[in-house]
Amino acid sequence: MVYLHGAMCETLRLYPSVPYEHKQSIEPDVLPSGHAIDGNTRILLSIFSMGRMEEIWGVDWMDFKPERWISVGSVDEKKKMVVSHMPAYKFTAFMAGPRTCLGRKIAFVQMKAIASCVLRRFKIEVVDGHPMVPDASILMFMKYGLKVRVSYRA
Repeated sequence: MVYLHGAMCETLRLYPSVPYEHKQSIEPDVLPSGHAIDGNTRILLSIFSMGRMEEIWGVDWMDFKPERWISVGSVDEKKKMVVSHMPAYKFTAFMAGPRTCLGRKIAFVQMKAIASCVLRRFKIEVVDGHPMVPDASILMFMKYGLKVRVSYRA
């Protein structure tokens, strides 16, 4: 389940469900970057772009690596894989600060339950040659859908 959690986080890093977020200042303020903004200023955050920034994720930002979410901890004197803590302002798929998604934990529970039930019974393969192109609007979805071949596991 730890690796599955890492794979889900890595998927959400590269393909966040909500690719853009906008905020608006009520009064003049200074952003964490040091930029001063006026009151009533709208700011558009590209969560999609932030998941692909080398400054945030390193030179391997384009690689799908669930391992970046996993560390080795010790539980009862045994080494065990655990989910690494990732600052909310680095991994913003569920937003951060006072506007953090309240359903984050239950979303992971539901995704793990569905994935474990489906993947235990079925083998899922993306159809060769099918274009995988994200299409961003308010929510992220696949422009041409995602054609897969589903077969029972032996």
